[in-house]
Amino acid sequence: MELIECVEEAEVLKIIVNSNEESLFFLLKGYLNEASEVDLVGVSKDHHLIDRSEFYLKVKKGSSKTFFKKMLKDIKKKLEKLKIK
Repeated sequence: MELIECVEEAEVLKIIVNSNEESLFFLLKGYLNEASEVDLVGVSKDHHLIDRSEFYLKVKKGSSKTFFKKMLKDIKKKLEKLKIK
């Protein structure tokens, strides 16, 4: 996966990658939707044959990029605690 674009404007973070990362982005979306700080989180893909996925995050206040990094650490801890058989 290669990062094409990562832009933060005000409370909105947009990440675009050159691969089919819908599964990863939907996993993140599920966790981020639960946070009260999140105003909007979304995943977009123009076409299933195009290797380009977009992820959007808008927080109610503060830096969306800082919040995203903090949540990634929290999600990683939660996933490490899961017991997979």
